[in-house]
Amino acid sequence: MSWVERMLEQRLAEAAANGELAAPSLEGKPFADLHVERQQGWWANQFVARELSHDRRVVAERAAASARAGFWRCGDESALLSAVAAANADIALANINLVEADRVALFDVDDIVARWRNLQR
Repeated sequence: MSWVERMLEQRLAEAAANGELAAPSLEGKPFADLHVERQQGWWANQFVARELSHDRRVVAERAAASARAGFWRCGDESALLSAVAAANADIALANINLVEADRVALFDVDDIVARWRNLQR
């Protein structure tokens, strides 16, 4: 435990003893990566990456919606499968630049084909 951590623990204990801290228990789940030393500006870099990811996700979702609209105009099942494969390739490429939480789901080929067949009746 570093001197900063010891000082903080001591100050928290004193505050609790003096009634300044209304916490019945100072227990909690520790940060898993608290021991990892980070480069200066790491939080800002992560913030920018998340914001860029969000903007890129919006673009990827619009492209996926446009591709989905084109599925229903395909003339035959072969063209449909090609269109879905191309859309999924575009989504996979876009997902490379997105944080995990922002990744766009790939199209379910079987679901798209089943819906397309229903529209062809």
